[in-house]
Amino acid sequence: MLIVSADALRLAARVLDNPWGRRALGRTLLDLTDRPLPLPFVEQLANARPERWTTRVAAEPFASRPAPTNASTGAATETPLEGATVVVKESLDVEGLPSALGLDRATLDDLAREDAELVARIRAAGGVILAKTKMTELGMDGLGLLVSGEPPRNPVAPSYVVGGSSTGTAVAVASGLARYGVGGDGLGSVRIPAAFTGLVGLKPGTDVVSSRGYRSVAPTMDVPGPMARDAADCVRLFQVMAGLPVRPLGAHVPARVGVIEGLGPELAARDVRRAFERALDGLGVERVSVQVEGAASHPALALAASTRELARSRYVPRIRSAQGRMNVVFGRAFGEHDDRIDGKLRVLAEDTARALERVPLLAMPTTAVPAPAVRRGLLRGGQDALLLRAIAAYTPLANCTGLPAIAAPCGRDAAGRPLSIMFMGPPGSEELLLQVALAVEATGLGATPLDAA
Repeated sequence: MLIVSADALRLAARVLDNPWGRRALGRTLLDLTDRPLPLPFVEQLANARPERWTTRVAAEPFASRPAPTNASTGAATETPLEGATVVVKESLDVEGLPSALGLDRATLDDLAREDAELVARIRAAGGVILAKTKMTELGMDGLGLLVSGEPPRNPVAPSYVVGGSSTGTAVAVASGLARYGVGGDGLGSVRIPAAFTGLVGLKPGTDVVSSRGYRSVAPTMDVPGPMARDAADCVRLFQVMAGLPVRPLGAHVPARVGVIEGLGPELAARDVRRAFERALDGLGVERVSVQVEGAASHPALALAASTRELARSRYVPRIRSAQGRMNVVFGRAFGEHDDRIDGKLRVLAEDTARALERVPLLAMPTTAVPAPAVRRGLLRGGQDALLLRAIAAYTPLANCTGLPAIAAPCGRDAAGRPLSIMFMGPPGSEELLLQVALAVEATGLGATPLDAA
């Protein structure tokens, strides 16, 4: 597929970043219907082979580490996290360490003077903060390649991308460097890397976990969330993060789930569709409708809402990448149409809430394609718009509506890449979603290649 080079992105940003260009761009993008990608394109993206030399990409996932004297809490064994190692995304404050949000250089303003509330809760529960992990620049890259320095390698599917923006957290947990991980989910930034590395990743609902000490350029769309290699660990970490009683949950799946018209497995590549259908085998599936100029338009709406916040953030002068500058241009363009964006977000939230009155949960693939191949143009700062659309075909709906959603492994393809299913629920359904992840895990699908099924 076509990769737009970094130089072309810089030129486009210069041409469009003027008052006339911004007004025209914002109006045009908001008027367009975000049609799903034709399936032949999706299959081509899913089946693209990695370039041989990219297997050398193997940087460590850590952005910074606490001093040894701060790394151990001496936790008693009765504490919920029992001295287990925890990594946290770079955007979460850890006292004495910088929170540079994936930017090349930290400043004195980035240095955290105290722990974020979530970090304090993890320490109080006996968790050992092992490191802060790399994230993509300001959390604005779903591939996981736009990081400071070399990007880390996907430990379960080398030569395929990790996903972003919680890239380092996914790598550290999937590789076994840490038992627990805290990421941050803007437009799928927990669930996408969880899907590509075979993890369970939860995006909590709005205000369910504390955001004090969590830095974000799109705070209305972005929440911290837990990542773990199995659902039981994800349960435990979420309960600690949310200040809930720490207790085991049993596996449970409702008798029926909803699939949104125009936002189901028909948008996804063949192996993703097969894994999704097999995971729901035996359940009642009801088709429900969510209408905002077509159900598939929510990724464009999410882009508008998040980039307009980015364009108003104090970090804009520090952006160096071509992708980052282009995102700022998008945000300034969308900012000319705030009323339209806010109105669309309200309608989408209302429609989704009505759908969830008919069914307890909504189900969809986490991404339309498995982890895509690493390619030279992408590593050099280029961008593939079709690829980004395939990655974010489903996840932004939860961010636009503020609802909880979970990604759970549900198989592997013939290349060994993890496949993932996602469930969304109404406000307060995080523990139900975790019970569903436990049930999916109990079927053994997470370890079964599709061609062996």
